[in-house]
Amino acid sequence: MERLFALHSRLQFTITLVIVVSLIWALIVAWRNRGSMQAPLGILQLLIIAQSVIGLLLLWQADLFRMALHVIYGVVAVGLIPATAAALRGRTPREVGLICAGILVMLLIVVGRLYETGVGGF
Repeated sequence: MERLFALHSRLQFTITLVIVVSLIWALIVAWRNRGSMQAPLGILQLLIIAQSVIGLLLLWQADLFRMALHVIYGVVAVGLIPATAAALRGRTPREVGLICAGILVMLLIVVGRLYETGVGGF
């Protein structure tokens, strides 16, 4: 279980880095009015799903009352990317870049809160 916990925390750091890189890419897409956000959002979604699966495996040994907010933020993080992808269909690259930049800032805030709510929880 210690290895899973270590992987869970390292993956959270990786997700944060991917969000920052994706945010920079979204701003470039918006500025140039060319490009796509499919690849960064797809990679990010896979990482978040992997993080969630590991979190669910670790959840059985955690205090559920103490981890409730952590779980809620996790659910928000999992659902945010697919909801964004559905809302972006038929938009221009500039709109896609700006919308994704806003969503990625929100996701960065959620991930920041996950750092705070998960400390010492397991």
